[in-house]
Amino acid sequence: MDYVNIMEAARRCQVSDKTIRRWIHAHKLPARFPQPNRCEIALCDLERFIPGQPPGHVQARASESRIAALDHRIQVLEQQVQRLLSRPQIPKTSRSSRRAERTTGPLPEQLIPLPVFANHHNVAEATVRMHMEMGVLPVKCGEWTDVEGAVVLLAFDAQGQKAFYQLYRGLLHFTRCSQCPHGYLDTV
Repeated sequence: MDYVNIMEAARRCQVSDKTIRRWIHAHKLPARFPQPNRCEIALCDLERFIPGQPPGHVQARASESRIAALDHRIQVLEQQVQRLLSRPQIPKTSRSSRRAERTTGPLPEQLIPLPVFANHHNVAEATVRMHMEMGVLPVKCGEWTDVEGAVVLLAFDAQGQKAFYQLYRGLLHFTRCSQCPHGYLDTV
């Protein structure tokens, strides 16, 4: 399957790059993000927006391509989950030189509440909790209070933020922030 960037898509459709971005954001035009700050659009998805293209026959081919791409993504995600679930559990060793992590009191600076982080990246909290319960997503448990006095029971440290980014960055509705990819590129 052939892909083009936003500028090439805008040129082919005879519209501005802002229009292409609006179509992607409104889910009118499917796109993928293989790297941070890199957007690619399948030519077959773009054809219906190109002036002078006959409607009908292209749309069926585009749907088939989209389904094939989604099937492939599902297979990749299932393989990742299997790899994570089949990893041997490493027993925790006691380190006398390190202080025990605080699980009560004020929320430590390095932790971000799970609901806040999930909402900020436009990922359903229920989905995040499901992956947390499966053991795919590392989360810190405690009973802290944030600066507004709200009780925080689940939070992400740097490792959890990195795992979150790895797991959800491919979702169409995933929203990046100024700190993305949250250490992911440091380990790749």
